[in-house]
Amino acid sequence: MNDHQLGAALRQQVLSDLQHGRGAEGRRLQALAGDLCGEEQIKLLPALRHLVLSAAFTSAASQSPPLSGSRLLPRLMQELEEVFNPAICTRMERVVEGLLDLPPREAPEPPTATMPMPSTEARSPAARRPARSVPVKPVVKTMPAPVTPSVQVPASRGGGSHALLGVLAFLTGGLAVALVGAVMLLQQPPRSNLESPSTPRPSPAPAVTTAKPVTPPREPSLPEPEPTTPPQPPAANTDQAIASVQGLYAALSGKAYNQARQFFGGAAADQFDPAFFNQFERVSVSDLRETGQEGSSVTLEGVVTFAYPDGSVQSESRRFTVDTASTPALIIASDFGGVIKAR
Repeated sequence: MNDHQLGAALRQQVLSDLQHGRGAEGRRLQALAGDLCGEEQIKLLPALRHLVLSAAFTSAASQSPPLSGSRLLPRLMQELEEVFNPAICTRMERVVEGLLDLPPREAPEPPTATMPMPSTEARSPAARRPARSVPVKPVVKTMPAPVTPSVQVPASRGGGSHALLGVLAFLTGGLAVALVGAVMLLQQPPRSNLESPSTPRPSPAPAVTTAKPVTPPREPSLPEPEPTTPPQPPAANTDQAIASVQGLYAALSGKAYNQARQFFGGAAADQFDPAFFNQFERVSVSDLRETGQEGSSVTLEGVVTFAYPDGSVQSESRRFTVDTASTPALIIASDFGGVIKAR
């Protein structure tokens, strides 16, 4: 249920109590508020318990007709605004509207923001001018022509004797020069087959080595792992769920509240109020039956009987959600169904 429906349900219970002459009992309404609050209203539970104990609520419930009229809304909200933050008070205003039988108000729709679209125009880049190519004239060097030396021929002189003497002198000189050269050549040792210093020694060609192909190491083949089946959650156990609910009310009837806390878990542990059960002589649960399962959780319905010290008795229907995955099974939710037999 939503916040407005929560206030309307609490209003019906208050009017039912007033019709049976019980009045607006603050402690009973506090416990009833814990039963009516779902998971989405857990944060409103302290504010709701504070409201049903306030003087403004008691005054509004005692008027005729009780809890009626929009003029009571500011007075009840003032009790809450003095203690709780604005976020809680905003939600509690819907609860108070349901409590006073006022129609729910619709929340205004948030305005839709319009985002400006970016411009799709783009500037075109400036055109670049191509660089001019400058032709380069090749430089041709002119080599000088070789100079051929001129051989001068001496003019012949007159007289045959002089010419013959000249030839003989030339031959004699040439023969003498040839003999001297031959003697000097024979005196020199024979030349070895050494290379001329000016001749560069050829460098040996590097040896070409053929690289062998490297074979990559092979990874050892491992056996493929066998597929594992994920563990299945434990199935719900209805007998454990019924035993935990019966154990809870046995501890509550004996006023063993510390033992009773061991049967609660989750949000139900926050709703447990021992002061509510102090007003009864004894409490009991009966007719527990299973209404559904989900995973390890079991949903039960049963009849809870409250015996007052004056001997009067009231029976109510209640729904329990029990998680059987733990030992003992934990009651994680408890919801009020309705009054079967009024006090």
